[in-house]
Amino acid sequence: MSPEEDIIYVHSVAEAYLYLKASLCRSCRKGSLNPKADLTKTAAAPGGWMLSTVCSECGAAATIHFCINPPPTREQAHSQEINPTPHRSSAIDLLGWLTLFQAIIEASQRETDKQAARELAYEAALCLDEAMKFYDGDNELPAEDAFFNETSRRRFRDNPQQFARSKWRERRLKLPDATTRTIPAGPRRPRRRWWQFWRGSAKP
Repeated sequence: MSPEEDIIYVHSVAEAYLYLKASLCRSCRKGSLNPKADLTKTAAAPGGWMLSTVCSECGAAATIHFCINPPPTREQAHSQEINPTPHRSSAIDLLGWLTLFQAIIEASQRETDKQAARELAYEAALCLDEAMKFYDGDNELPAEDAFFNETSRRRFRDNPQQFARSKWRERRLKLPDATTRTIPAGPRRPRRRWWQFWRGSAKP
């Protein structure tokens, strides 16, 4: 595999971390990937960004290289924004986004802090927004190119009803969006890395 093929193309820092939760370890193909350090911008890395990871199952260490486009500002690098463009992800497929949505919404339902639960529900909605980009026109079902590997494609072929657009659109209507999202008055909390709330809970 060439260095170019090893670069993962994402639209934000948030999408880079989400890619970890939607991926399996290349060594054992069982464990999820956990970050060992923060995503780092460096000219020495193919793509410009690197993230050191460790497998939750076998402990294998790996460094993943990312190209982030559009290049994030300092504020965007710490925001929840996943994809400021209308283009669908090339790093996470439709099944991956739906899996992430389910994991984060379940974390929201378990969360006892109301503000944190609302934040997680909003983040789950953002993942569902990314999933909706894989549906063309008014089609109820996605095309097979919405799935990036044979495992995902087989899931779609075996259970196409699970990917019905109307089902997920109905779920989305029940979740907050940027125009209705509010932060309660009171002391501001330190900015958190939101993916830490549900680390280890999402499995593809």
